[in-house]
Formats: sequence, C-alpha cells, structure tokens
Amino acid sequence: MQSPYRTFNSYLREYFGERVYRVPIDAGFTCPNRDGVRAFGGCTFCDDRGSGAPTISVEKSVREQLEAGMRRIGKRYKARKFLAYFQAFTNTYAPEGVLRSIYDVALEYPDVVGICIGTRPDCLEDNILDLLQELSQKTFVWLEVGVQSVFNETLDKINRGHTAEEFFDAVERAKKRNLKVATHLIFGLPGEDESHMMETVRRMAQTDLDGIKIHQLCIYKGTPMEVDYRLGRLPVLDEDRYVNLVCDSLELLPPEMIIMRLVAEGSQDEIIAPDWAFEKERVMKKMEAELTRRNSFQGRHYRELVVGANKA
Repeated sequence: MQSPYRTFNSYLREYFGERVYRVPIDAGFTCPNRDGVRAFGGCTFCDDRGSGAPTISVEKSVREQLEAGMRRIGKRYKARKFLAYFQAFTNTYAPEGVLRSIYDVALEYPDVVGICIGTRPDCLEDNILDLLQELSQKTFVWLEVGVQSVFNETLDKINRGHTAEEFFDAVERAKKRNLKVATHLIFGLPGEDESHMMETVRRMAQTDLDGIKIHQLCIYKGTPMEVDYRLGRLPVLDEDRYVNLVCDSLELLPPEMIIMRLVAEGSQDEIIAPDWAFEKERVMKKMEAELTRRNSFQGRHYRELVVGANKA
C-alpha cells in the first residue's frame, strides 16, 4: 500500500538503492542558549540529553558510538549502509577545524554513506556552510535546522535564543550552497493555538526545504516545562486534536517534501506527558486512517496555498 505522504525511509531507498539506517551520535557539543552565549539553561522542553537518542553514550568517542551503533543496527536489521547522525545538542557549534575532524571520523568508514547534522540557525556561519558544501560534493549531507515555531514570542517563551528571521536567513544561505535542509516543528508549545501552528506550517511550505519533522510537545523529566505542567500551567495536546493538526499540515506541505517524523516517542522513564507518546505506531495508524477518511494526501491543498500567496 502506497503511503499518503513521502517518507524519509523511502527517499533514502530511492537515493541509495537500498535501506539506509541512521546511527545517532553525541559528539560532545553544547548549545549557545545553554552556555551563556545567547542564554542559559537551554530550550525549556529539552532534557539533559539534548534531544539525543537513549542509545547514545556521551562517555564514548564518536568512533566508539558509531561502531557500536552500526553493530547494533546491523545485527537487528541486517543493515549494510549507515548515516552518521550527529543528533544531540548543536552539532555545528564549534570552530570549523574541530567540526571537520569530527565529521571526517565518521566518513572513514566505508559503510557510512553520509552524515546527518542537527543544529540551530544561529550556528551556521558562512564558513561552516562552506565546509558542509565541500563535504556534500564528496558524500551525502543532510542538515537539520530546528526552529519549532515561526513566532518570536513563542521562541522567547521556550528560551530558544534565536529568532525566526535567523532561521529563514540560515536556510536561504544553505540552499544557495545546494545543501539538503530539513527543519523541526513542535505542536502544542506554550501560548500557541491552532492558528499559530498552521501558520508555521504554511511558512515552512513556502520555504525551500527538503524535509520536515513535526512532533507533539512532550514533557520531559527534569525540564522547566515539567514544573509548569505539574502546576497545571501547561496543557498538552489531545491525541485526536494532534492527529487532525498533522493531517491538516500534510495537506499543505509540498508533495515532494520529505516527511521525516510525525510523532515523538519515548519511554515512561523520560516522558511525563502526553501518555499517547508511548504508542507511536497506533497514533501513526490513526493519522493514515484520517487521511483515508478524508480521501487526502500530502500536498492536497499546497497548490491553493501557493496561488493564494502569489495573489497576496
């Protein structure tokens, strides 16, 4: 059965001719909204793993993490090709020479066919983008630039430490270098309603992006948001409402845009709410069922969005 949206796995299979698996890595970076350059404490939704996968072990070197990840994933899925996924914290937040040496370690392995790099828009100076452009001429480079919302008031509330304008500028400069760029959005951020979330999606649909991750706000243990949630000051999205918001979003996004994620998942050891975050597969099936009920698919209303924007 054909998916009603374009998945990252299918894109990678098209690109490489077979299934490719990402190996998450914590390279020991921090973020400028943690160390005081922009702010302190980090994003209010982010825990002390910096959005890294549970399998990551920061005590190990990049080489050790990569080798362990390839063994684990290779054994489980009989995988033969891998992407080194620099996931935790801000993975362009270092001098160019340091970044080059770290990325080069990953690319020493014949079975590593490229790198994915998670970062922030305020950590993409031109010399860093030039480095990524250089690497992209030799291997697959996938750049993930988080923004979460296009509303600066929201970004201030969650202590992002950058503006929406910085995001659009970073994407424009990256695309001028022909880099593949994706972004991350969070639905259910403090103070945002449906109109905010859908406006963020509309702006992303009209931006030259290759891919997108959307997920619900999750309340992680040990974060500032945990305090607000326990005091009843921060609600989380209802499952059915979230499903409908995602389906509405998919209808607006360009049909060629790669959908990397639609639901955040985690364990009860790390996430307090929402409880449906522990049942990703079931929620994904509800999204597909809702699209089927609507007789809909990714990009269904994209042309209308573009026409309306051009008229405006």
